[in-house]
Amino acid sequence: MNLFPLPDELSKNEWFVIISLITSYSVFFLPKRKFSLSMIILIVLFSATIARIADHVLAGPPLDLYDLMDTGKFEMFNIFSYLLYGPFAYVYLYLYEKFKIKHIYSFLYIVVFSIFSVAYEWITVVFGVFTFKEWKSIYSFPVYLFVQSLTILYYHILKLFIKFQ
Repeated sequence: MNLFPLPDELSKNEWFVIISLITSYSVFFLPKRKFSLSMIILIVLFSATIARIADHVLAGPPLDLYDLMDTGKFEMFNIFSYLLYGPFAYVYLYLYEKFKIKHIYSFLYIVVFSIFSVAYEWITVVFGVFTFKEWKSIYSFPVYLFVQSLTILYYHILKLFIKFQ
């Protein structure tokens, strides 16, 4: 029994994940590092964990609103797909910090990135990373609003803990 099976043949969704991983981690390392390594690791782990929890709630029983990758069962490329959330969260917080976004602009920033997230999710659907059953990309908009707000809150909490060390 293979715990995390690999597909026998790579289809367009696996290629999409591979190319997205290479692209996103390349971009991830381009900007001047604004955060400590420990903060980067915590941000990447947080974003992957939140994505996994959301998929477990929405794609698992009893809701079963969509499938991730080919089978709807947990496989190696599911893990690879969760690795895509780290660079996104890093760039999201990097820009947030770089432009010192505050007050009403924080809300606008979250809305703009949530729209971007829905658009990216739609692309993943086109490539078969997600297969929607009872779900549509637009339903993800409030989820992204919540998760991206939570990410900024988490970032501020991390800054407090790191500041007091």
